[in-house]
Amino acid sequence: MPVEHYPAPPPPGPPAPGTVLPYDLGLTLDRIASTAADLELPNYARTIDCLLGGSANFAVDRWAAADILQLDPLAECRARANRAFVRRVIRWAHQRGIDQFLDLGCGIPSIQSVHGIVHAVNPDARVAYVDLDPVAVAHARELVADMPRVTVTWGDLRAPACVLSAPDVAAVLDLSRPVAVLACGVLHFVHDDIAALLRDWRSRLPAGSVLAVSHGARVRRPTVDLLDSTYSRSVAGIAVRTEEEIAGLFSVIDPVAPGVVDVVDWPHPGTGGRRAVGYPAAVGFV
Repeated sequence: MPVEHYPAPPPPGPPAPGTVLPYDLGLTLDRIASTAADLELPNYARTIDCLLGGSANFAVDRWAAADILQLDPLAECRARANRAFVRRVIRWAHQRGIDQFLDLGCGIPSIQSVHGIVHAVNPDARVAYVDLDPVAVAHARELVADMPRVTVTWGDLRAPACVLSAPDVAAVLDLSRPVAVLACGVLHFVHDDIAALLRDWRSRLPAGSVLAVSHGARVRRPTVDLLDSTYSRSVAGIAVRTEEEIAGLFSVIDPVAPGVVDVVDWPHPGTGGRRAVGYPAAVGFV
């Protein structure tokens, strides 16, 4: 089954002359989301929600999760370990006075959501969610509709300038003050130069900001083939990188101690479990 990519969201502001954008073709976010949310097809964000024990998923997503677990029995463990890493990063950033968070590739913020973790330590903190998957965006907007300090933007993390200038991001984040940017569990869908992308993000953030990243590794080719064929409307196929390659890419953010480590070993060895799950992560200051 060929992989179909969602169209990129339109950048903020008027389009350049001659530019053909999704909405020029009648592809509004609502139309894309309603068309893509075919309950006969699994959705990756909903499947992750299933692996985390959430309820924002359907039978087709649970079947997909079962197929993935047959090939990769550690898939659920990795998803939960990555989410636990995000939880520790948020608390660590909060202790350093950061009260605004930008979650790139947020998926569906239901169980163990960033805003839930953030507001548990600071009810006045602000959260901006961004995702390229319109199905995830539609779900997320329903979940946070009554939360004035939380927004959801249809955006592409590969375009930092567009993300930071998007109206719903600018409405909740004050970029004259430090912000914690989370790109956790999404970079293995990015086929571009991740090192250059992280440098771009760093250059646009105010001093004192935090950039936290994680990237799935140890993914076997049969699992990649299953994911790429199962999610026929996936935002992208998986980019397979070794842990050594990922460590090199993450070094550009100048990680704080203990450096680039497995998610279970941040901020101290064994913090999130005794066994490494093949999910390199790093946290750096700007």
